[in-house]
Amino acid sequence: MRKIWIIAYWIVIAAYMAVASGFVSGRLEEKICDMINITIIDSMHNRFVTQDDVMDMLLSGDADLLGYPISRINTRELQKMLSTEPFIKRAELYKTVNGALNADITQRRPVLRVLNRHGESYYLDEEGFILPLSEKFTSRTLVANGNISEPFIAGSTKTVFNTGENVSKRDRVILELYELAMFITGSELWSAQISQIYVNSNYEYELIPRVGAHVIILGDASGYEKKFRKLEALYFYGLNNEGWNKYEIINLKYENQVVCTKR
Repeated sequence: MRKIWIIAYWIVIAAYMAVASGFVSGRLEEKICDMINITIIDSMHNRFVTQDDVMDMLLSGDADLLGYPISRINTRELQKMLSTEPFIKRAELYKTVNGALNADITQRRPVLRVLNRHGESYYLDEEGFILPLSEKFTSRTLVANGNISEPFIAGSTKTVFNTGENVSKRDRVILELYELAMFITGSELWSAQISQIYVNSNYEYELIPRVGAHVIILGDASGYEKKFRKLEALYFYGLNNEGWNKYEIINLKYENQVVCTKR
């Protein structure tokens, strides 16, 4: 008897869901789109894209939106169209039974601004995408300059991972800069202390700190996490006692030692 009741219960639930689904579908068929709601999820940190920008993109496209049946709106195609904007990381669009089209927009987050040897400037975001600069907003990020050959190609969807493994040291610089930037920005200590990465003529990395009148020689990118641990130890057990302006150069490139040059 209990089994019969359970089967009857699920039959009733299934029938209700079918009726409810048909009711909602019927309402969507009849409802006219009379509202577009746009939410820029991370607008407190980045302002590359505004609600007005997204609205202009939606209304300037080929899709019939405001004043047309909401059931005809293809949200998947609209999401693809919005994703062509380089600063939009993700666009999620959905319709409601009250006739609203909602768009939730997530922007890309730059972790590094690159100034290459050709005078070009661009961003790298946290997923390794190469992004153009914006006329509307300047992101306060770590900066890299010096002997960097990687060009900026307008309209490209290139990432730093396109460089591959079997390439020259020159061509691997952009990938190594991305890895260093992700490490630095992911650390509360180093994101507050390191402001710039300089690539010298030997494709080695020099760090410019915000506090202290010294240059940090990192060397190549191999073992950079260990090198930063050595620097952290020096900061806490050395410079805190001896003063932050005692040394002109702090060299981390040698194994198991830190070489400091006094002023």
